[in-house]
Amino acid sequence: MSHEEKDYIRTLRTKGYRVTPQRLIVLDAICAHQGHATIGEIQLSVKDMDPTIDRSTIYRSLDVLREVGLIVESEIEATGKVYRVAGESTHHHLVCLGCGKELTISQQDIDPLLNHFLDKYGFAVQTDHLVFNGFCSDCKS
Repeated sequence: MSHEEKDYIRTLRTKGYRVTPQRLIVLDAICAHQGHATIGEIQLSVKDMDPTIDRSTIYRSLDVLREVGLIVESEIEATGKVYRVAGESTHHHLVCLGCGKELTISQQDIDPLLNHFLDKYGFAVQTDHLVFNGFCSDCKS
């Protein structure tokens, strides 16, 4: 899914934010990576689109886009923070702290855990992207 399929302009305005060219360029840069984009990848894409946009503007734009729910920010141990357009396929990651191997897991794999939180604590977890750090079968021995 790209951000073009969402009413991102209305989302920004509804949350009290202006629609600026810089915010739209940052959103385009994230979309261009079709998945997880690191801050470095975003910066390179933004510089290609508009070299006048500085790093602080990129970070502020990321904060706003995340706050209004247009993008999702995750932390992957070996990679650092990654960004993707919200609403893309729900998936999660297992990341090995030893070798950096990354496995993608489906929502159905973690539904029992989320249901446990709901049953035991009455807490409904709302997430479409989680990262679990640990050790793969090769590294844990």
